[in-house]
Formats: sequence, C-alpha cells, structure tokens
Amino acid sequence: MIRVHFTYRHVDTAWGGANNFIRAIRTELARDDRFEYTDTVDAPCDIVFMNQLGKGPGGNGQRYKLAQVRRWKAEGRRIVVRAVNLNRHAFRMGLRNMTLGWLQDRQTIALLNLADVVIFQSAYQREFFLRAGYKEAQNCIIHNGASRFFWIDSPCAQSLDGQIRFISSTASARETKRHDLIAKISMCDGVEVMHLGAWPEGLPTARVRLLGMQPHEEMLKTLVQAHFFLHPALNDPCPNAVFEALCAGLPVIYNPGPGSSTEIVGYCGLPLDESNLANTARQARSRYRELRGQVLKNRHHFAIDAATSGYRDVFLQLAKNPLAR
Repeated sequence: MIRVHFTYRHVDTAWGGANNFIRAIRTELARDDRFEYTDTVDAPCDIVFMNQLGKGPGGNGQRYKLAQVRRWKAEGRRIVVRAVNLNRHAFRMGLRNMTLGWLQDRQTIALLNLADVVIFQSAYQREFFLRAGYKEAQNCIIHNGASRFFWIDSPCAQSLDGQIRFISSTASARETKRHDLIAKISMCDGVEVMHLGAWPEGLPTARVRLLGMQPHEEMLKTLVQAHFFLHPALNDPCPNAVFEALCAGLPVIYNPGPGSSTEIVGYCGLPLDESNLANTARQARSRYRELRGQVLKNRHHFAIDAATSGYRDVFLQLAKNPLAR
C-alpha cells in the first residue's frame, strides 16, 4: 500500500482548472487499492503530492513554506510536484512581480529543484520553467485530463442552420486570457458567443452573452449547445477547460501564439487568425463536421483516464525505487 498525501485541498464547486483536475485525479486514484490517502500532513505517508506550494481553495488559498518541504524530505517522504505557473509568466511585469511575485517565483523554482519528481503539464510549460532556473532533475510531461463528468457517450452534432455558437470559459480575468478577442469575434456575422466564468471589469462585452460562474451541471448543458469551444488565451500551461470541451465533443478554436494550445489541440481544432476573425468564423462553419469527427475519434486522449495512468506510473515507480533522482 502506497500512502499519498495531497497538499492541495480541492472543493467540489467550480474553482478553476487546477481544482477540477486535482479533484478528478484524486477520485480516479482512489479506485486503485494500491493507494491510500492520508488526510493530514502529520500522518505518516510515502509520497507528498504538491500542486506547487499552494494549499488550494480548501486550504484558504495559503501556501506551504519550503522549510516544511525540507522537513518532509528529511523524514524520508518522497516529494512529487505538479508544476503550475510563474508570476513572471502569467502577469505583466509591475510592482506585484517586482516584490511578492518575484519572491514567490524564487520559492517555486526552489521547490521544483527540491522535488524527487516534477510533473509538467506540457512541453511548453517545461521550457519556461527551464528558462526560469529549474535544473531539470527527474521530470516528465503528463497532459491534464477532464473528469468523467464531461464525458458524453454519444454527443449530438449541432445544426449549422442559423448562427454558429461558440462557448468560452475562463476562471481568471487576467490579460493573457484575451477576453478582447472573445468580444471581437462576437461581432462577426452569423456568430453567437456565450462566456462562462470571469470577465475583466471595464472591458466592453460587445455581443458576448455572459453566463458567469456556473456549477458543472450547467456548464455541461451550455457546452453541448455549442459548435466550438473558443480559447484565444496566450501563455496557458495546459488549460483544463480545453480538455473538458474536447471530452464533451467540441472542437476548439485556439490561439496559435505562445502557449500550449497548439501542442494539446492538434487536429481537433482550428487556429484563429487574429487579423481576420471573420475568416476564422467562416472556416469554423465550413470545417465543423470534419473537426468534430477528429474530436470524436481522439477525445479519449483528453479524458482523465490517460492522465491518471501517467500519475499512477510516477507514484508506483517512485515507491519501487524511492531513492532514485
């Protein structure tokens, strides 16, 4: 029996991609009788699994200190870290990144360099951590996966009569999410755009229909009404919302700029052309059936089962050879 402690405390309500993924991976691993969870950090365990230093929404958004991680290692616990992001990568440089953000990034890089294994969510993510000072000890890339809730056995195709419907979703209103492009594409002829989650204060919505934060049941109802999932964000390490949309049967319109979207979506979507969004909308309409067919053939790659298999292998290998670095 391998005893694992999850330092990230998830909640059952909608709280962004990390929360959804950690909840799903924990649920899946609980089905494997080779693993046992320890609920408190003080209980004996073999592996401490961390989502960087964050304690998650169930931990009041607090962070662990590096001194605590060093104590765990001194006690013989193996440290597995799922890399998330860096302030310098997610936000514009400014007062926040010159003070608190800079300090947090230093702590994050130190954590990764302490870990027995680092799990990166994408090749793109690993590259920006290497540039920031990660020393490339034992690591692997495992893409995220959508929980079973988003898997629909026989998703229905949407009629192309009338408007083509795009759905977008963001847990954050930060600039890299490119809400401005969501608003611009909503002004294209024959396009309807619905948006779940956060929207930047002061940014005109154009013709976007804002739906706000929704429980998963309502999110899924909205997803299955759309033709495409619209994801114009830049610099995303591995957006879980994309995996959820693909599992539900939606092809993705993604930003081909810096980020992991091209790596993840592949032939299951369409790169947007920021200089000609009207043409992007026309291509989406003309290629909908073709791209939907690609999604239905390949969507098992985006389900939580594939990610669980990778995480399970990491834990089992580390337990078998706990001193390997």
